[in-house]
Amino acid sequence: MGLAAVLLHGWAHAAEPWEAPRMPAGAPVPPGVGDGSAAACGSCHPAIAEEWAASTHAHAWSDRQFQAERAKDPAVAWLCDNCHTPLARQQPVLARSTGSPRAPERRANPDFSPALQAEGVTCLSCHWRPGGIAAVHADAAAPHPLVVDPSLRSADTCTGCHQATARLEPALVCTFDTGAEWLAANPGRSCVDCHMPRVTRAHAVGAPPRAGGRHLWPGALIPKEPWSEAEAALFADWVPGVALRVEAPASARPGAPVTVRLHLLHNGAGHRVPSGDPERFLRLEAEARGPDGAVLARTGYRVGQVWEWWPEARRLSDNRLHPGEDRVVDFTFPMPSGPVSIATVLEHHRISAANAAHHHLDGYPTHRRVAESAVTIRPAP
Repeated sequence: MGLAAVLLHGWAHAAEPWEAPRMPAGAPVPPGVGDGSAAACGSCHPAIAEEWAASTHAHAWSDRQFQAERAKDPAVAWLCDNCHTPLARQQPVLARSTGSPRAPERRANPDFSPALQAEGVTCLSCHWRPGGIAAVHADAAAPHPLVVDPSLRSADTCTGCHQATARLEPALVCTFDTGAEWLAANPGRSCVDCHMPRVTRAHAVGAPPRAGGRHLWPGALIPKEPWSEAEAALFADWVPGVALRVEAPASARPGAPVTVRLHLLHNGAGHRVPSGDPERFLRLEAEARGPDGAVLARTGYRVGQVWEWWPEARRLSDNRLHPGEDRVVDFTFPMPSGPVSIATVLEHHRISAANAAHHHLDGYPTHRRVAESAVTIRPAP
């Protein structure tokens, strides 16, 4: 449902989850959690807090790309803020929809906390409930009230922000469709099964070890700002959702045509890849070099969406990978009399180099290398 078609009647009631803060204005912080900041939660949950601090959730507000996009149209930024700072206390001005995205009712927020705003998607974003802190273990002991909520491990926790689609104006759309992609794929697993893999540890200081989810949400493994060595180590065992396989003959007769098959295997995610921000894309590059180093053939292949944003936003194409898909890209060249080296690189890009330059994002982590391959084809006798 688009915003122009709805009228909201209260601060805590919205037509879409992302049209209002997840923790509404005036909601009290549950007793026993201090000021509700990540530091306060981390005093009892240090391992979880360390993981969260390295995650993209922790940088949802400070992310330079988000701030650059937000600054392009400040009148509608309140909608973005409800996902990037989901607690009312994180927002200096509270907005309520009147049916127009550019003319919400606004009022100053006396409970605004700049320090809490800087935490982006913080602990209470997912764990706040009207009666206390959401938990999945009924027998947990805590210095604060607990609300046992099995939905914490369901897609509902994620899709409030990661399923957000609407056309607000001809040239203003929100197109985060990961939840619908997951439903269409029907993978039999929830978001947290992949994005919060289970680990056995003490969840709190002094608590017995038990299975629980890691709070890293790696996704594409492109940080919002460069990781420290300690932060990078937290993600060292993460396996990307897309893999590269190069299929080439071991040898070929000189002068014969040689075809190399590049396989993009979408084998690790329950939604399309890339998902989320329509700026994201995969880039596959491969080249064949002869014995003298000369380039015999080169190919490039892009996987992602292409949009036209003005004068009316519309998607021109979409060749993203479906769950379980094996996408094949071929390139062919004549076999020389000496060995041929095939070098292949697969990268995941958050934003194009041109758009990063446009937003003055010098030094911003725009992409990462997902996989690479080196294969040699030798001349057959």
